[in-house]
Amino acid sequence: MKRVLFFIFISLFLIMSPAMAKTLSKVAAIVNDEIITTYQLDKNIETALARNPDKNQLTAEQFKDMRAQVLNKMVDDRLLKQRIKELDLQVADTELNGAIEDVQIKNGLTREELEQALTSQGMSFASYQQQIKDEILRYKLMSREVNYKVLVTSREVRSYYDNHIDEYKVIPKIRVNRISYEMPADNEEQIAALRKQIEVTRDLLLQGEDFDKVLEGQGRSVSGGDMGELVEADLAEPLQLALADLEPGEVSPPLELNGQLHLFQVTARTGDAEDPFLRVKDEIEEKLRQDKTDRRFKEWQQELRDNAYVEIKS
Repeated sequence: MKRVLFFIFISLFLIMSPAMAKTLSKVAAIVNDEIITTYQLDKNIETALARNPDKNQLTAEQFKDMRAQVLNKMVDDRLLKQRIKELDLQVADTELNGAIEDVQIKNGLTREELEQALTSQGMSFASYQQQIKDEILRYKLMSREVNYKVLVTSREVRSYYDNHIDEYKVIPKIRVNRISYEMPADNEEQIAALRKQIEVTRDLLLQGEDFDKVLEGQGRSVSGGDMGELVEADLAEPLQLALADLEPGEVSPPLELNGQLHLFQVTARTGDAEDPFLRVKDEIEEKLRQDKTDRRFKEWQQELRDNAYVEIKS
């Protein structure tokens, strides 16, 4: 009898010793007919901590919360995989290879360079393939279970715009070239000559002559150049009035400001002619679609849980 018990003891020892940590791992959660072990949970917590810049400052309560969040995510991921298996979703080799080739093209990498980059990050190419495959399967699952139920109507887009119109207001801006002439002091003859020169210069600009060449031909006493993009409402009132009706390419009449005569050529305008709703319509539609998708995904995820057997053990 003793010999039999001794044999049984030795047998159990041989079974347990090669992977003692895993063998003695406890059950953290049960998800339908599968389990998540505390060993698996600890590995995921290690990964989460490695990504957390405040990992060394977590209180016991914060660590407990993080552990619960990690475990909940593992449960959700397990439910997703079970649903993928239930629907028998597959990834063809051509799909997988095409996705990896897209990654290579976007990053300018050959297959060898991609494998080297993965190795430097501690990941095998086989693991990377599985990661890409899982992402494709998840996308297929979302398309089947979530995305197809999401619809954004034109009325919803317009209503959102009307309710958030202040967020989409475009401040009118104008881009202007300037040529400035010093006014002669109390010399009518010189002033008349200057005004004639300015009119000739204005005509050249209106005829489409290159601004920089025209400016260069004015002489050293003349200054000017591109004033950049300006908020029209911030300009001095006389300048606002001079530019108010000018289209790109047009030139203002001579304007006297601060002891100088100026010509202003409008080169571009933004925010006036363009219908602001048309400009942001696609952006709003995408935002509403993403919001609806996120809400629908959470609802669907909860439905998965409600229809599954989930027991948190640890």
